[in-house]
Amino acid sequence: MMLKQWLVVGALALLSVVPALAQEDSFDLTILHTNDTHAAHESNANGDGGVARQATVVKQVRDEGGNVVLIDAGDRFTGSLFHQQYRGADQVRIMNLLDYDVMTLGNHEFDDGEDVLLNFASGVNFPVLGANIEFGATFPELDELIQSYTILDVNGQQVGIIGLTTPDTVVTSSPDKAIVFNDDLADAVQQGVDALTEAGVNKIILVTHLGVELELALLEQLSGVDIVLGGHSHTLFANAYTAGEGRAYPTAGADADGSNIYYAQAGERNQYVGLMNVTFDAEGVVTAATGDVIFLSRYITPDPEMTALVEELAGPIAELRATEIGATANVFLVGDRTVCRVEECLLGNLITDALRAETGAQIAITNGGGIRADIDAGAITLGEVLTVLPFGNLASTFDLSGAAVVESLENGVSRVAVENGMVSRAGANGRFPQVSGIRFTFDPTQEAGSRILSVEVLGADGEYAPIDEDAIYTVASNDFMRLGGDGYTAITDNATNVYDFGKPLDQVLAEYLTSLGDVNVETEGRIILEGAELPPIG
Repeated sequence: MMLKQWLVVGALALLSVVPALAQEDSFDLTILHTNDTHAAHESNANGDGGVARQATVVKQVRDEGGNVVLIDAGDRFTGSLFHQQYRGADQVRIMNLLDYDVMTLGNHEFDDGEDVLLNFASGVNFPVLGANIEFGATFPELDELIQSYTILDVNGQQVGIIGLTTPDTVVTSSPDKAIVFNDDLADAVQQGVDALTEAGVNKIILVTHLGVELELALLEQLSGVDIVLGGHSHTLFANAYTAGEGRAYPTAGADADGSNIYYAQAGERNQYVGLMNVTFDAEGVVTAATGDVIFLSRYITPDPEMTALVEELAGPIAELRATEIGATANVFLVGDRTVCRVEECLLGNLITDALRAETGAQIAITNGGGIRADIDAGAITLGEVLTVLPFGNLASTFDLSGAAVVESLENGVSRVAVENGMVSRAGANGRFPQVSGIRFTFDPTQEAGSRILSVEVLGADGEYAPIDEDAIYTVASNDFMRLGGDGYTAITDNATNVYDFGKPLDQVLAEYLTSLGDVNVETEGRIILEGAELPPIG
């Protein structure tokens, strides 16, 4: 592939500028980085996070002086109504105000077509990278604009940045078929390293959107790269926060030459900012790399300028929430917790049907506890869908054996309580499974783990047949369950060919309801109860 570069001319603007150091001196660099922000501009329900608090942190670090760069590892697009409203134009204004220095493309930057990507990449005030992407003659403007690497001039010192994007973009997003995503990642990086080295650059950062497992495996294949900043798997590396699950920030590995190489990600959805302090010697060798993520706590005062911008952008969102996306005719779409957590419910059917339609999976399972409201008969608005599915969970796909499917269903019905022969609606548990592509019978009077009496899978001929516990099925769910939420460890422990970063579940449902138009559905015996009775609703 043709190697492309973008040279950023001029030092980073810092309020307290550290003089350019002599060549024989060491060089200290502070790297601020984000990944997988997914248009989560506002604070979450707890009041934490958001770009206004990120702006406060970034300004404080810059105001303290030193050599500071701000880097993003992709997936700015898709995940909130801001993206649905603005299709990247919101990101242009927000990222330019934050004064990012460089980013690499994520797979979701290809969700809305090449024109949207072009508008974004040409609107931001910094280089956008993708060393393993070939746009070719079909998209000459993108081919010229999206570079393999860039060189940042940081107070007289040159820092090379190379970017990579997951080759899975062709199946996890919707790029034009003419765009090529090369999967020889080490070679793409090495071409950039060689070009940067030839240009006299000896401090090199690789910014990747590949996922933690692939990124960690890539470290030992590289030569000449000092720092790797990752994304795609939404993984938190942290020392001070238990949410990091023991992943040290940064994590040190060994490259192909046995030299130290340092790696980190910074979580997701604007909840954290990574801060890595790196010291290079005169030869560009890293002699120290320390730091941690900064949690964007509600106790951080939001930056006023960014707050005003987010409030301006949020203005039309209220109207978007009121947008009609379908209608339910005379059907009341039940999503009440006392129903969806103990029996088949209409919204459970619709959500899981939507997952299968979106992913092409044979089976879909979602937890009843993730369904938070009913939808009245009549017009369906986007706001109602967001009320039903408020958590921002993403569609997840994976392969699972029939035995693991049955084990998952056993977990799902394990907390159903029976009192005097009646299922307890008051004690309903959120792990209860709503399904599509299968139907099952369970008896809640039996011991937990032995309650599933039968499971049948819907075939291509429209007929159900007993599940084959030795067979492998394609399954769709949400990322919360796939990661073991609500006790679904049978999925976590057994799933293969995993992809946890599909569209937000609310978007999947909204698009499915739009495709249906007039929603006229009914329960159809997907979940059959034996051994007890269901009390009346209400």
